[in-house]
Amino acid sequence: MEFLKEFGLEDKYNLYPAQLSGGQRQRCAIIQQILCSEHFLLMDEPFSGLDLIMLEKTCELIAKVADMDDLNTIIVVTHDVTAACSVADHLWLMGHGPDEEGKTQPGARIVKQYNLIDKDLCWQPAIITTPRFTDFVREVKEEFRRL
Repeated sequence: MEFLKEFGLEDKYNLYPAQLSGGQRQRCAIIQQILCSEHFLLMDEPFSGLDLIMLEKTCELIAKVADMDDLNTIIVVTHDVTAACSVADHLWLMGHGPDEEGKTQPGARIVKQYNLIDKDLCWQPAIITTPRFTDFVREVKEEFRRL
C-alpha cells in the first residue's frame, strides 16, 4: 500500500489492468518489479508513458530501492538519457559498432561506458539541476547521436 500511495494509485487498488490508463499500468509494473525481486531489478523503459511528476517519483523510488540494500542491482534500459543519468552510477551506451573492416555490425553492443561515481554525478538529491549534470547529459546525447 505504501508504494501504491507513493505512486498515486491507492484508489486503484481493486481495479483490473484493463481499467487503468497506460501510465497507471506502467506504475503498477514498476511496483510489481520492486516487490517481487530479490536484489535484482530489470526495468525496460520504466519512464515511458509517465507524466513529469510520475517520472520524478519513479526516479526517486529507483534511488530509494537502490539505497535499501548494498546488494540491490537495478538495470534500466531506456532511451530517456536524462532520467537514466539521474538514477545511475554507471551508464552504458549501446549501438551498432563497426567491425574490423569498418562495416556496421548487426545487433547492439556496448560502445561507450561512463562511471558516474568517478564523475561525482550520482547519489545526490537534485543532481539534475546542476550545470555539470546538464553538460554531462548533453555530452551523452551527442555521443548517442554519433552511434
